[in-house]
Amino acid sequence: MSVTPSRPERERRVWSVAELIASVNTELSSKFREVWVEGEVSNLTRSTPGHLYFSIKDEKAQLSVVMFGMWARQLRFRIESGQKLLLRGRLNIYEARGSFQLMADAAEPAGIGALQLAFEQLKAKLAAEGLFDPARKRAIPMLPQRIAIVTSPTGAAIRDILHVIGRRFSGLEIQIYPVRVQGTAAAGEIAAAIRNLSRWDRHDVVIISRGGGSIEDLWPFNEEVVARALADCAIPTISGVGHEVDFTICDFVADLRAPTPSAAAEIVVRAKAEICDQIDGAVRRVRYVIDRRVRHYRSELRHLSSTDGIGRVPARIRRRRQELQQKRVTLFRVLDGHARVLRRRLDAVREPLARFPGRLALANRKRYLALVGERLAVAARGNVAGSRRKLESTVNTLQAVSPLSVLGRGYAIAFSLKRGRRPIQDATTVSIGEPIEVQVRKGRLQCTVDGRTLGVESLWPIPGHDEES
Repeated sequence: MSVTPSRPERERRVWSVAELIASVNTELSSKFREVWVEGEVSNLTRSTPGHLYFSIKDEKAQLSVVMFGMWARQLRFRIESGQKLLLRGRLNIYEARGSFQLMADAAEPAGIGALQLAFEQLKAKLAAEGLFDPARKRAIPMLPQRIAIVTSPTGAAIRDILHVIGRRFSGLEIQIYPVRVQGTAAAGEIAAAIRNLSRWDRHDVVIISRGGGSIEDLWPFNEEVVARALADCAIPTISGVGHEVDFTICDFVADLRAPTPSAAAEIVVRAKAEICDQIDGAVRRVRYVIDRRVRHYRSELRHLSSTDGIGRVPARIRRRRQELQQKRVTLFRVLDGHARVLRRRLDAVREPLARFPGRLALANRKRYLALVGERLAVAARGNVAGSRRKLESTVNTLQAVSPLSVLGRGYAIAFSLKRGRRPIQDATTVSIGEPIEVQVRKGRLQCTVDGRTLGVESLWPIPGHDEES
């Protein structure tokens, strides 16, 4: 039997799992350092530090994606399941699980701009909270005396507003709160200005304005911090941002939206001529109403004066006066008769009192009262003395039978501590070495029984015991 020699085996290289994944990641990083992938978001989860974990899929495949918090916080919109996204990132393999994934560092909505999506998401959120509710919005004063304007001090918007206000009604107090209206720091400055004006509470109305621009330029007025500050402002607010076709979140939250900054100035300050015309019209209406009523009353007065009834009025007045005079005389006579009757009764009562010796009777009453007072005092002193004697007798009796008086004569009482502190009456009930307590007149003694002897009491028979016991 012949054996065919085998070909020499090719030298093999054995990789560890970590080495293999590291090598593959190096290749992936060199070839797919920056890739763009489009798909639908699914299985989205958010970790506590803000990391996003989800899958992006199409009709045939899906890919795991991780976006760390530092990148997720830079997005202007909120990623949600079911969205179509364009993701940018690099491919790698997660060593701990050996799973293929995309590490994304940027995202854009597919088919709609990121800013527009963020605008719609924030608009839906604030609308659900009731910040756009017309019931919470306040009326703008007809002619405010103090106006605050939150805008850029160098922009065209402030020039338009000041020109319109000066033309329509001069002499008003205007405060300009300078802020940036474009850039990343603009939203914070606008919100701080609104909060400060609300806290100061010195103005009648606040105008938030800037000129037109792209959605990126107007974006500070779409930030949630500005919307919250407007909703909490204690002063009525007017939003005049952009052109007539531009809408911002600020427009929906403010108490009133103006299509342009100039329109905001026209709304907040009515023209002096318009106010004067309105006042003149009101004066004319009041005069017309008063003149009509005066003519009506004059016509009624002429009608009454031309009838027969108005001529009989003086006679009726004279007749009423005569009736009142007669009733007055009758009433006087009745009162005079009652007074004479009462006077006679009073005289009849006074006559017996005049005959009575009032002074003598009063002196007798005083002596009688003095005698009764002395008798009562003697009786009271006797009762007190008797009660004091009874009290002293009772005290002496208590002292005689009190154990404390016995102790005061040098005696003592021994108590057994083992039997619930009962008095010891028989020496046989106490053991040698047993602790006892001795009560003397002042204080107690803790003692130990060293010996027992029979006292005098043991020589006498105790009732109920025989001689042997």
